[in-house]
Amino acid sequence: MICPSAGRSTACAEKSVKKHFPDISGLRFLPMVGILAAIFSSASVPGRTLFFLNLHHFDKILHATAYAALAASCIFAFRLQVNNARSRLRTSGQVAAMCLLCGVMEEFYQHFIPNRVMDRKDVFADIIGAMAVVAAWNIRAYLQRKE
Repeated sequence: MICPSAGRSTACAEKSVKKHFPDISGLRFLPMVGILAAIFSSASVPGRTLFFLNLHHFDKILHATAYAALAASCIFAFRLQVNNARSRLRTSGQVAAMCLLCGVMEEFYQHFIPNRVMDRKDVFADIIGAMAVVAAWNIRAYLQRKE
């Protein structure tokens, strides 16, 4: 590739890199899709086969952990769109809303599975896990900006 300027410019270097390496930014959504699949497939298991559901509040810890992983994968997928504080706030809201929506849908879906029930405490645990990751992401960005 011959650059129009006498020297090799940054724009020409970026174009040559894009020519040789395919754009894989769409693959950033694969972890998010995989975690969503794992969440909904685990919600499909009938209640009596899951021994840990009888343990006191252990399922809430699993809900919070799963949705923390979902929030982290959503942030990973949408991170390329963040370039200032306003877009970070918008992305944080989108991630929280998506996790809330998925949590509500999962609980509604569990209503139809034998020996499983809808529980709003599970949705609350989902949001706590997701918001912990979103808050940590925003605090980290704030501290990096401050330095």
